[in-house]
Amino acid sequence: MNDSHSSGGGRLRSHGSGGGRLRSSRAHRFALDVPLRYRARGEKQWHDAQTENISRSGVLFRTQGVLDIATEVEMTFVLPGLEEAPAIVCRGRVVRTVLPGGIVRWPGIAVTISRFRFHRRRPAA
Repeated sequence: MNDSHSSGGGRLRSHGSGGGRLRSSRAHRFALDVPLRYRARGEKQWHDAQTENISRSGVLFRTQGVLDIATEVEMTFVLPGLEEAPAIVCRGRVVRTVLPGGIVRWPGIAVTISRFRFHRRRPAA
């Protein structure tokens, strides 16, 4: 069963186990289609990306660039659902890359989430 929630331009959908058992080595993932900005740790320039899925341990996003495995990154995004939701600012490390294929034009980057914090956004003027 897939639970689906949509609001604020993003979409969050649970990838359930279909009645089977979840593997303990892989965290439960939720499809998530929201803009994300990232940069390699120490860089000043942010890069645009689009999330594909998220779990308690990491996030997979699609972007035009590719990062090396073990690169430390900073990411920021906003979960859908609340009009004044805080931005989530994360730190992590690249653990996997995914080649583009089929209708997917950009490579994927899988990043662990080692630390995160909430950052209050300023209201739009």
